[in-house]
This record gives sequence, C-alpha cells and structure tokens, in this order.
Amino acid sequence: MLRYTLIRIIWIFVILVTILSVNFVILQSAPKYPPTEVDERDMWYARQVSDGYFSTRVERDPEVVRQLDEGEYERRTNGLYLREEFTDSETGETAIQYRIWEPVPIPTQYFRWVRNIVTEWNWGVSTTVSANRPVFDILAERIPVTVRLNIVALIFYIPVGFGLGIWAALKKNSLADNIISVTVMVFISIPSFVIMLLLVLTFGYQLDWLPRRFPPANATGAIRYTSMVLPVLGLSFGSIAGLTRLTRAELTEVLTSEFLLLARTKGLTRPQSVVRHAMRNSMVPLVPSVIASFVGLLSGSVIIEQIYSIPGTGRIFIQALEHNNYDFNLILGITAFYTIIGLFAVLLVDLSYGIVDPRIRMGARK
Repeated sequence: MLRYTLIRIIWIFVILVTILSVNFVILQSAPKYPPTEVDERDMWYARQVSDGYFSTRVERDPEVVRQLDEGEYERRTNGLYLREEFTDSETGETAIQYRIWEPVPIPTQYFRWVRNIVTEWNWGVSTTVSANRPVFDILAERIPVTVRLNIVALIFYIPVGFGLGIWAALKKNSLADNIISVTVMVFISIPSFVIMLLLVLTFGYQLDWLPRRFPPANATGAIRYTSMVLPVLGLSFGSIAGLTRLTRAELTEVLTSEFLLLARTKGLTRPQSVVRHAMRNSMVPLVPSVIASFVGLLSGSVIIEQIYSIPGTGRIFIQALEHNNYDFNLILGITAFYTIIGLFAVLLVDLSYGIVDPRIRMGARK
C-alpha cells in the first residue's frame, strides 16, 4: 500500500506539472492586458522585466515611430508599447519616442516561471483583480473561505443523504420511497446555481429571513453564521439527491442478497442484519463517492460564490477570466489549487476502497 501511494503521489506531481505547463503556454500566447492605472501599469511593467518575462527598450527611430503610430508595428509583434514625448538634447525640440516591452520567447518565460516558483515560491502578480499583489497572497486569503464553505456543505449533506437513502431502501416501494425518489430526480436535474438563485430570491428578498449577500470579513455576530445557510443549501441539494439515490440503490441490492437472507435464517433480527451486514457491504461504493463529491462541490461553488458575493477562489476565478481583462498569473494559481484538490481526491478514493473493505489491496502483487 505504501509503495502504491508513493507511486500515485509521483504521478500526481507529473500530471500537475503537465496541466500547468500546457495552461502556461496557452495563456502566455494570448494578448497581454496590463493594469489601466498609470502607476499600477508602470509597476507591473517593471515587475515583468525583473521576473524575466519581458525585455524593454526605448525606440526613437522615426520610421519605427511612424509604424507604431499607424499600427503596423502592432501587427508584427505582440509587444506592449507606450507613446512618450521627450526633448532632443541636440536640437532642443520636442519629439516622440516609444517605450517598448517585448515578451521573451515562451520557453524562456516558462523556465523562469518554474524557477521563480521553486526558488522563491513566486507565482507572479495579479494584473486586474488586485493589481500588483502576489498571486499566492491573494489565494491565501481566499482559499480558506472556499474550503470552509465546502466542508460545511459536506458535513451537512452526508448524514442527510445517507439517512434519506437508508429510509428509502428500508421502505422500498412505499409512499415514502416514492416521494423521496421523485424529489431526488427533481434536485438532480436542477443545477446548483438555479437552486441558489431561488433560495436567495425566496429567503433573502421575499421573506427577508437570511442575508442576501455574504458579509464582509470584519462582520460580527449572528450574521457570520446565518450567511452560510443559503450557499450551503445551494451546494448541498444536488449532492444530497445523488447520495440518496446511490445509497438506496446499493442498500436495496444488499438487502435482497442471499447472504443477508442466510443471516436472517440464523436468527438475526432485521435491524441487526441491516446494521452488521447490509450497511457495511453497501459502504464500499458509497465512501469513495462521498470523497469524490468534494470536487463536485468545489466546482459548483465557483458559480455560487459569484451569485452570493462570497470572497472565495471561485469568484476571483470568474473575474480573472473576463474578456479583455485576463489575469493570467491568477488563473494559473487557481488552476493549480483546483487541480491539486482533484488529483488528491482521486487518490483518496482509491485508498478508501482498501480501508472500507480490507479484502481490497491497492497495488498488491498477484
């Protein structure tokens, strides 16, 4: 098991590097959008040069200046340039010059980016969401909000989903089972962001029972807890429906199996046979599905954070993807976060099979 785990961790690292490398090349091939404020823009240019992603020079050649004025230079290069006036030291007349920043070749940028991360843990700086702030500092503030929201949703929906699924399985083909099954199909079919909108409109605006927006970080009192209710419900309904359906299906199959009938004939009561045998055997596919669902919650929270103004990674991810406003370094940092969560979730799913059922040994030799 240890050898298998180490090999999987190595593959996680390889896959992570591959995904980030492909994303880096694609994003760096796209047009650049520096900050719009003059001070922020100058600071950003200086940072790109110091990090080794751009080279800079001043162009005073009249022909090149003419090409820049007419846009011909822009068609030949994807560099960034700034038009300036200067006083000619020889003639004393005012003339035009261009300060030009040109990206170095992408392979060179890539190796310098990797070097900055490995040696300085420098993921670059943001350009639009929070101009010139280090990406890691932004994520360090936002990741705890996203993780806390999704963990609360996970803790809420697991017992509810298991409970409804067990109840439906034990009351198979009854009125309760039919109601649960129909409700499950409805909530599986409705996207989480639609449920979130309905919850906000109903309980936030019409009834005014719960906050309509996520409170600021310095908020105190009950609002810190009541503000979690709507996003947790919005994330949980679909997961509850999926877990309920899976639990009912697995437990129903085990309840009709021959070994459970044998346990009943040996004198075990129905509750004893369900608790000792049926539940344990039905847990083998259920526990991995719960672990994997955490990734689904994270992806769902991207939209819900935008709807409810939650200051998490999902909200800034949407902002960093806005048209003509791309924040490449921030996109790469958030991509790394979601990729790491997803890859380790897959590893935990595989390891959980051996924990739930000791007969399963991952990576064992024949």
